[in-house]
Amino acid sequence: MHIVVLGGGPGGYSAAFEAARLGAEVTVIERERLGGTCLNWGCIPTKTILRSAHIVADTRDAAEFGLDAAVASVDLDALRARKERVVDELVGQVESSARRLKVRVLSGEGRLRGPRTVEVSTADGSIETVEGDAVILATGSDVFRLPSIDHDLEGVWTSDDAVALGELPSEIVIIGGGVIGLEFACAYAAFGSVVTVVELMEQVLPGNDRRVVKQTQAALEGLGVTFHLGDAVESVERTGDRMRSTLRSGVVIESEVVMSAVGRVPNSAGFGFEEAGIAFDRRAVRVDEHFRTSVEGVYAIGDLIGGMMLAHVAEEEGVVAARNAVAALRSSGDEAHLESVRYDCIPACVYTFPEVAVVGASRDGAKEAGVDAVQAVAKFGANGKALGEGESDGFVQIVAEKGTGRVVGCQIVGPHAVEIIHEVAVAMRHGLTVRDLAETVHAHPTVSEVVRMACADASGKCGC
Repeated sequence: MHIVVLGGGPGGYSAAFEAARLGAEVTVIERERLGGTCLNWGCIPTKTILRSAHIVADTRDAAEFGLDAAVASVDLDALRARKERVVDELVGQVESSARRLKVRVLSGEGRLRGPRTVEVSTADGSIETVEGDAVILATGSDVFRLPSIDHDLEGVWTSDDAVALGELPSEIVIIGGGVIGLEFACAYAAFGSVVTVVELMEQVLPGNDRRVVKQTQAALEGLGVTFHLGDAVESVERTGDRMRSTLRSGVVIESEVVMSAVGRVPNSAGFGFEEAGIAFDRRAVRVDEHFRTSVEGVYAIGDLIGGMMLAHVAEEEGVVAARNAVAALRSSGDEAHLESVRYDCIPACVYTFPEVAVVGASRDGAKEAGVDAVQAVAKFGANGKALGEGESDGFVQIVAEKGTGRVVGCQIVGPHAVEIIHEVAVAMRHGLTVRDLAETVHAHPTVSEVVRMACADASGKCGC
C-alpha cells in the first residue's frame, strides 16, 4: 500500500506520518522545506517575533511593576537569527520524524499526471514519476495579492516580507484588519513603528463577536495603532523613498512601507488538478466530508480546500484523510468506516496583546442556527493571577444552550487566552455542560478560573 502526499506542510506531513503509522509506504513531495507556510513563514516565525515584541512592551511598563528598567531596543539581526534558529529546530524535528517513520521525502515540484500518478521535477533537474494507491493533495495556500496594488513595487510587503525582518520601518500601513494584519500591527507597534491599519469592513477581525472586536481594537489603540475602518486602499505609489497610500475616503497616508495582509487563497494552480478531473469550488478543491475529491483515490486537505485556513485544522484533516485512505484501500471493495472532522469545536486564535481565542458559536450565531442560547461574561479584572501579572484587561464569554446547559461556544480576550480555550473545546467535543465546568475545581490562582466563573454564571442563566 503506497500513499503519495503532495505537499509537506502541517497537513501534508501529518497525513504522511499517520499513514506510515498505519503501515503504509509513504512518499511526500515537497518543493521547499518540510513544514510549509506554518513552520517557515507563518505561525512559528510570527509567534517568535511577537514574543520579542511582548518583551519590549513589558519593559515599557516596568515602572508599573516597581521596576526601574530601560526600554528594550531591537537588535534586528539578533532577532532575525533567533527566529531562524527556532524555525530550523522545528523543521529539523519534522525531518527527523520522517526518517524515524521511514517516510520518503522527495524534493521537487510535483504535478498530477493521472488519477494516482505524480510527476516530480526533482531538485537535480531530473524527472521522476511516482505511482500511489492513493494520493493526498496538500499544496496549501498563497498570499492573496490585491489587484489594485503593484506588489513588485519597492516598499510594498506581504506577510512573507514582514516575517523576513529585512528592516524595521519607521511607519507602516497595514492593509487588512484580520488576524495577520493585527498580529503584525502589535509587533511593529511594540518595536516602535507608527502603525496604521486600513480595513474594508466596519470592524477589525470581521465575523467575530462584537465584544471581542471592541476589546481588541481598544487594546491595539492603546499600543498606538491607528485604524481606518470601512475604508480601502485604492492606490499605492512610491515617491522618492516614501510610500503614498490613497484611501477610498480620500485620506492620503505617507509611510515607509505598505503591507498587504488581506488573507490567503488556495494554492491550486499549476499542479494538473483540473486536467486530472478534480472538481473545484472557485480556487479551492472540492471534497466531501471524508476529504475525497471527485477523482477516486485522491484526497485533499488543508488550505487547498478552503474553510478554516489554520495549521491545526490542516493537521487534523491530514490525519483523518490518511486514516480514510488506508481504510478504503484495506476494505477491498467492502464499505470502509470513514472519519470526518468536527469543525464546530476547533479553536481559532489571534496572538495580539492581549490574546484572542474563540471556539464554537457566539450567542447571535447560535440563535441564527436555531439554538436558544444564553451567555455569561466573567472579567479578568476580578482574577488574582491576571491582576498580579498586570494583564487584567479582557473577559471570558461562555455561550450555552438554555435548559440543557450544553456548551456551544466561547470567546476569550485576555492573558493566556490561546491556552485556556482548550478546556472549553474539550467540553464541546464531549457534550459537557457549563455546570460540568463550573463544578470542576480550578487551581488558584490561575487565569483559567475566569472560565469557571463564567460557567457558574451561565449555569444559573440557563436553568441547568
